[in-house]
Amino acid sequence: MSKVTIYGMARSSLTRTVRIACIEKEIPFEFHTKGIPSPGALPTPELLQFNPFGKVPVLVQDNLVLYETSAICRYIDDAFDGPLLRPIRVDKIARMEQWISIAMTRLDQHILRQFVLPMVFADDEQRHDPGFAGRMSRMGDLIADDLKILDPHYDDGWLFGERLTIPDMMIMPMIHYLKAMPGGTEILAESPNVDAAFTRFQGRPSAAITDPLLPDKILRSA
Repeated sequence: MSKVTIYGMARSSLTRTVRIACIEKEIPFEFHTKGIPSPGALPTPELLQFNPFGKVPVLVQDNLVLYETSAICRYIDDAFDGPLLRPIRVDKIARMEQWISIAMTRLDQHILRQFVLPMVFADDEQRHDPGFAGRMSRMGDLIADDLKILDPHYDDGWLFGERLTIPDMMIMPMIHYLKAMPGGTEILAESPNVDAAFTRFQGRPSAAITDPLLPDKILRSA
């Protein structure tokens, strides 16, 4: 098959998901970051030619242009030979779609959009605002509750036992950012199966290759 190109940002959690999917599927790909805006910046013309919504990641292969992380990952799994990134049984595939939806509509919003990003981009005045601290504390409690619901489903390794699947590839990069935040380790300690899964994730070559190498600003945020 012709080459696959992934457009995105190295520190984008969902771009990382797609790169992990390529690596786990054992397919070659190019990772393109030129012309991709930083978080919060307006979309560039280069990005808009591929995704009119101005978001990453994007997959390009010949005349095929795909955006939306789940669609890209499903294409990678279905279009190429290599290890399966999904379960086999129809009921488990449906369950996988459930976890993908939860990852995108709840975990991504709570962990990244409403917890990690506000902490990273808060200025000194916000960091010392009791109201801001209270909001982050409440969001931390909500994330802890989310992970407690998820935790028993990781008691056999990954969400689907021994096979790393697409929702794991979405959730673990989010946990990476959560654990880098103040209080993140304590939140994860309440969900030991998820924490153990993240430790296993860190040991995989796909995680090492795509590690966003978080800067001090993120590691010392809030």
